[in-house]
Formats: sequence, structure tokens, C-alpha cells
Amino acid sequence: MIFDPDATDHAAIFAGLPQPFLVLDTALTIVAATDAYLRTTDRTREDIVGRHILEAFPENPEEAGTVEQGPLEVSLRHVLRTGESHEMAVIQYDIPRPQSEGGGFSQRYWTPVHTPVKGADGAVRYIVQDPMDVTESVQRTREADARLRVALHAADLGSWEYEPETDIWRRNATVDAFFGFGPGEGGPVAAPFFALMHPDDLPVVNKAVQDALDSPDQTRVRFDYRVVDRATGETRHLASRGEVLRTSNGKPRLIGVIMDVSADRERETALAEAVKAQESLLDQKDLLLAEVNHRVKNSLQLVVSALSLQARRLRDPGSKEAFEQAISRVRAITSVHERLYRTENPLVVDMADYLEGLCADLAANTEQREDLRVEVEPLHLKTERAIPIALIVNELVTNSLKYAYPDGRHGPILLSLRRIDGDMIELAVADEGVGTTSQTRPDGLGTRLVKTMAAQIEGYVEAQSETGGYRTAVVFPKDASL
Repeated sequence: MIFDPDATDHAAIFAGLPQPFLVLDTALTIVAATDAYLRTTDRTREDIVGRHILEAFPENPEEAGTVEQGPLEVSLRHVLRTGESHEMAVIQYDIPRPQSEGGGFSQRYWTPVHTPVKGADGAVRYIVQDPMDVTESVQRTREADARLRVALHAADLGSWEYEPETDIWRRNATVDAFFGFGPGEGGPVAAPFFALMHPDDLPVVNKAVQDALDSPDQTRVRFDYRVVDRATGETRHLASRGEVLRTSNGKPRLIGVIMDVSADRERETALAEAVKAQESLLDQKDLLLAEVNHRVKNSLQLVVSALSLQARRLRDPGSKEAFEQAISRVRAITSVHERLYRTENPLVVDMADYLEGLCADLAANTEQREDLRVEVEPLHLKTERAIPIALIVNELVTNSLKYAYPDGRHGPILLSLRRIDGDMIELAVADEGVGTTSQTRPDGLGTRLVKTMAAQIEGYVEAQSETGGYRTAVVFPKDASL
């Protein structure tokens, strides 16, 4: 027997292949199908050959808006344009039933693979479709899919699937609604949706997607962006979270969910504005407090000036000293307000800085100015406590400067402020001079003033007088709010 290649019936061989294959020309017209394909789709050659694939397999009117016809055509035209095979994700594409069986559509799921057939010139002449019916597998997972859809609906989440290679964009109706489209109205690709993104956000989204595609180890993507609702013109804030998957040939595909976070962003904006308004009010309050302290300081300086003028006219030494003590006390209060309006927080006083300055002023015109030491822990106290302490320090330090070392002698004088026993604070002035038994330290207005000021800050006075020195301490609780 002689084999004659010209007599070989290639059409019969193709038709008899055991796999379901469909052949399309470049106009997407069906030119051939295997018998297995016809059995899989419940069609005859007369039904489909010579017709456009979307005409031969029309969309199920009961499933309008699922946009599965769109991705199928996008995949086929991608093969024509690139000359490369393309494997689609699972799509629902229902098959018409024969009229003998009552007509209508049979629900089917597929993962089509489209492979180009090129001519001698390298141009694509045909496309072979291997539909790969996965209906049985999908139906087995239908219960899980139903639960997922219920969960997505309950959480008002949109689900999506994006294929960067072809721009195929599959999603549920919730996603369409987020962008202002009716179900399926946006078409099968992502471009119309990306076009609605805020121009400042689109580069960020593109970069997040590209970074995920360029990094094989990165499996998660997340990006937030704004879109303009084409139906209402309102700006929505959307948040997308997804995973990167890859097909059997290594092509990437992204799946994920979208949530509308506009209400959250509005609350954050309102909160930020409220905080900003509150900060503005606080700044105004601080300015007002600083101005009040400045004016109080100026008023007290006028009092000091008036007392100083009056003191110069006095000839009686006792009266003159009384005026000088009064001036010293007013200056102590003045210095508190002066520091308050110069600090960032006009409600509290840095006690270390303040007491060092006050003691320097008290000892400025005395021979003991080199003997006075100040040891103060870093403490900040409210104004209502700082002023009584200022008066106490003024009395105790002045008393030591005047009476501790008579007859021109010198010796140490120590002012200390420190925490003791947890929440208590001790203010003390100590020297190594004469004690009260020598009758050189008067017990008059100053002593009563110290006790009064100590009581005002809920404290008490402890005095120790010995031959080798004199120490007065005021113990009071720390302000709980500082």
C-alpha cells in the first residue's frame, strides 16, 4: 500500500481528536471544532462553524452584567496582538441548550487556553481554544463560594481579580457601585476604573502593583486611593487589599477586596480639624496667659517702684528695712510672672531655673553671693505653688544672708529642692552659722509668712537650730497633675 500525503484527510483527523478544541480565524470566526468540543458544548458544526464566537455562544440574558464575554474577547485579541498563548482564569460562560431539550442555558465554568497558530511569515493565522470545562470542580466548591459571597455582602466588600498582562478586570457588582457604574457597565478591563482615580493617587497605585509584580517574594498588595463617583461626582475613599497569584506559565494575577472607607476618612478629617481648632484655642490661651503674666509683672514692677520711692524718703532705719523687705517680697512674685510669660508653657514654672535666678538676685549685693549654692532637682510646678515657694525662699534665704554669719564672717548657705517619700517634696535652706539661741535671728513677720505660705501649699515647716548650723525645711505634696 502506497501512502499518499495529498489524500490525507486532515479535517477528519482534527475532528476525531479526543480533546475538545475549537479553531478561530483572525476575525474570531469559528472555522473548525473537534467532535469532543461539540459534545462538551452540546452543539453541532452547523450551529457554530462560520459564525463569530460571541454570536455562536451568546451571553446568557439571565446572567447579564457578569462581563464574562468581555474577558473572553480580550484574551483572544491579546493572542492576536502579541502572538503568545494566554491562559484565562476561571470564567462563567453558560452554554445554550438545544431546542429539543427545551432551550435556555446550562451553567458552565471554564478555564480557556488560547494558543496561536502562525503562518510561514510568522503572523497569527488561527487561534486554537482548549476550553477546559471545570464546572464540576466549581460546583463542588459552590457552598464555600456562597459563604464567601454572603460574607462579602455583609461586610459591604467588593471582590476583584486583575490580570496585568491583558488588563482584564473581573469584579462583583459592589465594585462597580463604588465607581458609579451599573453592573457590568464598566466593561471587561480596568482602564475605565483607573481613569476615575484621583491623579495624585494613580501613580501610587501603579507603583504598588508594579512592585508586587517585580518581586517574586511579595505576595500581598495594599493601596488606598480616591475615586470620583461618575454617577454623583462625589469623591470616595477606597482601600484595596489583595494577593499575588501566578498561573502555570508564571503569569501574575492579583485578587483581592475593596472597601469603602469614606466614612472613616471623613471622621479622621473631622477629628484632625477639631484637634487643629483645639490647638489653635490652646495657642490663643497660652498667648493670653503670657499677656496676663506680662501685665501682672509690669503692675508689680510699678508697685516695686512706688515702694522704692517711698523708702528713699524714710529716715527711720526700722521703717526703711520694713519697706526693703516688702520690696523683696514683691520682686520674688514679679520674677515668677516674668519667667512665665517667657516660657512655652505659661502654666508651670521650671523650679531649677527660677530658684537659681531668684537666689542670684537675692545675693547680688551681698558679700555672701559666692557662698550661696542652689541644688534643685528637675521639677516643674504650677504657678499657684510656685508663688508661695518664691515667698518662702525669699524669706529663708534673706534671713540666712543677713543673720547666719555676723561680724563679716563667711560660710556656706544651701538652698535645696528635692523629692522625698514618693509624692512629697522638701524645700530647705541650711547654713552653718549661728542658731536661734543666740537671739540674732528675729522671729517675726517673715516666720509667720513662711508658715502661712507652707499651709497654702498643704505643707508644714520643720526648723532645726543647733550650735553648728541652722536648717529650715518646708515639706509639701507634689501636684498630682504634673
